[in-house]
Amino acid sequence: MTTQIGGIIIAGGKSSRMGTDKGLMEYQGKLLVQYAIDLLNPLCAEIVISTNQTEYQQFGLKTVHDVFIDCGPIGGLHAALEESHFDWNLVIACDVPFVRPELLSLLLADKDGWDAVVPLHARGIEPLVALYRKEMASFFETKLYEKQYKLQRVIRDCKLNLVDADRLVHKFPDLFRNINSVGDLI
Repeated sequence: MTTQIGGIIIAGGKSSRMGTDKGLMEYQGKLLVQYAIDLLNPLCAEIVISTNQTEYQQFGLKTVHDVFIDCGPIGGLHAALEESHFDWNLVIACDVPFVRPELLSLLLADKDGWDAVVPLHARGIEPLVALYRKEMASFFETKLYEKQYKLQRVIRDCKLNLVDADRLVHKFPDLFRNINSVGDLI
């Protein structure tokens, strides 16, 4: 276990396409949020779940509620980073069960001098499978006060390291595939 790294699971979305909380849906015999817990557990000294739903307390992890309500993932990131006890925090959304430890190792290997380390691949960037400094909480707070809620746009204003993940996507084509609808669970 690396004691300097915190883990944050973003599970506070509205799940409008799913119709119910995504993280608590079962996929291949396991709740979606459990995939994120299992992935972060060997690397993180503490894992928190960013959510406004009390059902996530069943996992025995600290849950963090948004300070800025209905602002999307940036609100969850802000609240969780604010509560974190660690300078660096691995962040993963609860709906990406195919993320591999190799990706997290890639992010951790190239963090020095940056505020955020985000995977980049042919289809874009993945700010919800990334590494953030705790200091980013105040950055996100400023953006939230400015009503800037688009995470993909906002993070481009920080010291951002976009790490090429194309090799991993080629090796694991579903690496960033997320579960958004009941049909995706089949």
